Amino acid sequence: MKNIVQGLLVAFVVFISCTPEDEKIDSGNIQPLTFSTDTVVFDTIFTAVGSVTKRLVVGNPNKNAVRISTINLATGSSSPYTIFVDGVPNDQFQDEILLGNDSLLVLIQVMIDPQEEDLPFLVKDSIVFNTNNISQHVKLISYGQDANFLNDSILACNEVWDSNKPYVISNSVLIDTLCTLTVKKGVSVFSDNNSFVFVKGRLIVEGEADSPVLFSNSRLDEDFINAPGQWGGIIFLPGSKGNDINFASIRNAAVGLNLDTFDNDTVPEIIVNNTIIENMSASGILTIGADVYATNVLIDNCAEFMTGNFGGGYHTYIHCTFANSETDFFRQNPSFAFTDNFSQNNRTLVSDLYVNLDNSIVWGNLEEELIFDLTGETNSVLIITNSILKTNLELDINNNLLNENPKFLDPANFNYRLDTLSPAKDAGGPSSLLLDLDGNPRDADPDLGAYERIEND
Repeated sequence: MKNIVQGLLVAFVVFISCTPEDEKIDSGNIQPLTFSTDTVVFDTIFTAVGSVTKRLVVGNPNKNAVRISTINLATGSSSPYTIFVDGVPNDQFQDEILLGNDSLLVLIQVMIDPQEEDLPFLVKDSIVFNTNNISQHVKLISYGQDANFLNDSILACNEVWDSNKPYVISNSVLIDTLCTLTVKKGVSVFSDNNSFVFVKGRLIVEGEADSPVLFSNSRLDEDFINAPGQWGGIIFLPGSKGNDINFASIRNAAVGLNLDTFDNDTVPEIIVNNTIIENMSASGILTIGADVYATNVLIDNCAEFMTGNFGGGYHTYIHCTFANSETDFFRQNPSFAFTDNFSQNNRTLVSDLYVNLDNSIVWGNLEEELIFDLTGETNSVLIITNSILKTNLELDINNNLLNENPKFLDPANFNYRLDTLSPAKDAGGPSSLLLDLDGNPRDADPDLGAYERIEND
């Protein structure tokens, strides 16, 4: 019996001695836990809409394991935040063992209740870690934003949207036939993935230089702020006419303005002034037989066409900047395209084409950025004057400058204003547009494109 007891004691001692150092739990004085950040910050989140998931890495710098006695949200079950440990959601966890020199991944989400506030409001909490009588906190910060939520809606006729709260669209909205939606200055409209604004009637956007209207995606987190294709875009259906967009920014959609509104007249179905259309997974302006009038418009970073006007139509672009130098997109075709014909899905359209491009810039990273496809069966008129063009076409006429880099200030950060050495400076012809896209005055020798270069004294 004595030999058996001695054998068991020896085996126990051997077992203890064989336990790896990183698995031995240290209950004495230890180095505090480390964290990948001391503050987890969420970008503005719409109330009643869940956030993306943020990550927090918790490290154990000690050679031995530690027992984290509690991991909990400071405000407990009333917190708008949820934490996940080992894939399990809760507001508190107990007795988590963290091996020596190992790490633990904590995931965080937030769902904020409406507060009936017009302006964004701060939502704070913290995650508390208690280990061997050491208490550590990681702060959680979010900004909540109440909104007007629209889900699969046909809008009331002659509705007006003001700027008190943003509008968030899920599953698309429709402006019905003979109805008008008026969007006042300063309004922000955010759409979920695969949501559209469909227009059978009329859309009026009344932005101003210091208070533009924004159409963009509903995810405001950093990873999505410049991600193309996050919503569908604004679609103008047959019969829509009299649309007028002033001082708007349309971002991160598939197609910014999509018009399938063919008719037999030359009256523009849409007038677009002082507007930015950028970061599209397909096109900035895409039309089928429609008529467009645009001034002081910037279209940039489109994976397919900055402007694609197909099946004819009457198109005027004055003091516009078309820039497609985005290297994240793989493009094979010119991004500025006009045709007098269109054929798709058993539908064929051949119609007169009129294009007036003046005092503008068409630029991109392809050798050829313009295409004109004419059948010879229509009355087609192309008037291209006083413009910088990236092209091998024989357009070295009418004061056009071919293949001269316009020298934008910072296109990587969506700044398409002109550098002081830009060849677009003072290269324009006479212009009736006295103000540029920023609302700055043009001088007697206007610059090409949507922006007038303002020299600092």
